[in-house]
Amino acid sequence: MEFIRPEDYLPRKQHIPDLNQYGIGLIGCGSIANTAHLPAYRKYGLKIAACCDVSEEAARATAEKFDIPFWTTSVDELLEREEVAVIDLAIHPEPRLEVLRRIGRAPRPVLCQKPLALELQHAELLAREADRLGITLGVNQQARWAPAHKALKTVLEQELIGEVYSIHHNLRSFQDQAGWWWTKMKNFNIVDHGVHYADLCRYFNPYPEEWSRVHCTTAQLRQQNAVDPLIYSANVEFGPKGGRNPFMASLHFNNIVKAGRSHSHTWWVDGTEGSLWCTQDTLYMALNRHKNVVHEIKLKGTWFPDAFAGSMLAFITALEEGGRPPVTPDDNLQTVALTTAMVLSSQEGRVVERTDVLKGSVLSHE
Repeated sequence: MEFIRPEDYLPRKQHIPDLNQYGIGLIGCGSIANTAHLPAYRKYGLKIAACCDVSEEAARATAEKFDIPFWTTSVDELLEREEVAVIDLAIHPEPRLEVLRRIGRAPRPVLCQKPLALELQHAELLAREADRLGITLGVNQQARWAPAHKALKTVLEQELIGEVYSIHHNLRSFQDQAGWWWTKMKNFNIVDHGVHYADLCRYFNPYPEEWSRVHCTTAQLRQQNAVDPLIYSANVEFGPKGGRNPFMASLHFNNIVKAGRSHSHTWWVDGTEGSLWCTQDTLYMALNRHKNVVHEIKLKGTWFPDAFAGSMLAFITALEEGGRPPVTPDDNLQTVALTTAMVLSSQEGRVVERTDVLKGSVLSHE
């Protein structure tokens, strides 16, 4: 019995008649661009028209490594290139506002690295400024296009497991390496790395209701390199208070597991007619009507680099078809609001309401 095929979850480009019309101008030639963005674009035949970085050495080295025909240290020079039709904004959040304003002088659609910003107020400012400047802005929450996550979403949409009532995520990993930038970032495990899983619990939610409240706890080892906790556990509610809602999500991320052989990454989704669960290379399904069978689907592709191509191709497809970006700024603001609430909950030891976090925001009425 075949529930899903690779073409259902791997990056798609069949809806784009001419990829060469969408030359990509990369702004930011750091490690993520060199290890994920550019390998993905090369693998799937996307045109990389130019690259830019404040470091001349980084821009030149990236151009040479990936045969990019033009490199520069000036955003303005990159925007003068007619072949640059789409911007891949792969820089840290702090300088994004200034760069967006430069792009606004010669507007191009922009796919911005996830999340839009680490703080909700900053993210909302970027969203409104892009709108004011006439820039079509999408957010590269590429984990949605990781083969395992896209496959899980695709099967969920077939409604084979009935009404979904529980989503659970468990990730065991290690990112406490001395000297790396993430060990110096405040709340890194929630607002930067963990934002993937906060976003995915919203992405997998099959109902129209947004998350409504969250309770998050964290733990920090007495001796660790990271300035903030690398363990969180969050219960995310959807619907009114009282604990009688038909759906909830629980997220657990231990990012300081020192025994590497015990590392794992699994999503569990339970419904009234069965359950789905997936690792990063296999999707499993147990259905009530097939009582003695576990369906096991080996998946093709990997998060790095395939998801990065999936995100960009979906963005270009939306441009081609005149639609909205697959992850809009307003969509991503709901994810940033969730990670903001998780941090606040962990620090103050209380349940945090979505409406409290968004108070004063244009999204507060949604």
